[in-house]
Amino acid sequence: ATPQHRLWTKAVVSTRSHPNHSNSYSFPPSTTPGWISPRPHGPWCASTSTSIPAAIAIDCEMCETRDPLTQTLNPKALCRLSIVNADRPSEILIDTLVKPEWPVSNHRTWVNGIGSQDLEHVQFTLQHAQQFMMALCSDQTVIVGHAVHNDLKALRMIHHCVVDTAMLFAHAGEEEGSTPSLKNVAYGVLKGREMPEVHDSVNDARVSLECALFWRERDGVVEPVEKVFSRNAGSRGYKSVDPNETATLLVHRLPRTTEVAHIEEMFLAFTFVKPKLVKEIAFSGTHGKCYVEFASADHANLAYDTLLGEEREDKTGKKQKRVGLKGGGYVCVRKMRKGK
Repeated sequence: ATPQHRLWTKAVVSTRSHPNHSNSYSFPPSTTPGWISPRPHGPWCASTSTSIPAAIAIDCEMCETRDPLTQTLNPKALCRLSIVNADRPSEILIDTLVKPEWPVSNHRTWVNGIGSQDLEHVQFTLQHAQQFMMALCSDQTVIVGHAVHNDLKALRMIHHCVVDTAMLFAHAGEEEGSTPSLKNVAYGVLKGREMPEVHDSVNDARVSLECALFWRERDGVVEPVEKVFSRNAGSRGYKSVDPNETATLLVHRLPRTTEVAHIEEMFLAFTFVKPKLVKEIAFSGTHGKCYVEFASADHANLAYDTLLGEEREDKTGKKQKRVGLKGGGYVCVRKMRKGK
């Protein structure tokens, strides 16, 4: 629509080309009650006292609510809306708590920092949020964020002009279609910046915008993002997969016939160091990979150092060894961090 909009064209196209895009950005018909669609871009966009921005960065916090009549659960009920002007990132266009339509069944305070007392006297509703979005956005407004489809669905807003940092950056060594967390993207792109455990939607919007600008400034030529943090199963929040904390090695280029027991036997036979846990092997194409955890970082380092094989750095700068197989070929055993 304008030169400012066109700055984001390649990022929008790249987002749409991601294999998960069509599934993630599937919306109900535009005539669905309760859902909104922005108006076409036109003279009205510049007719306000301050013309609407070409791009915005958004992040929403959600809670779980339950319909008291039908007992239907809504796991993505909007409870905070934060938007930053992508044309002027220092400007916060809105940051407000949102009163959910139904009673809250799970505030998810451990994720969003919002408790029952915070929402008690809130008068701003989803309908107010939708009115704000309709006044702020045209169908050409570029909405930047991380996993933006979640934010749009919480707003019940149909929009396809999106730059999604979950789809701009790939996971190093992960199968096609996997999407990195904002925590991993920020750490990899913004020089080791770590995100707080409790979300701050203004901060998350700004960080996703910074990562998108990083991608745009390099015309999309960016390295894959390393998986330094992973969702900690059975607990709330993330755990680091840094070997200093989890004593982990990555074994990849595994033949299709490989089983978990084979990995443990390999380390015992070649290093005399028994792994604490060999995680499930993830296969993609003709090869697979898995993470192997040891009792301590010292155990992991000893196992790696004892392995015989040519050592070289992968394309992300991490050391790995090629370990030969009896029947020919090799597997790769890689450290999780550079320079370790």
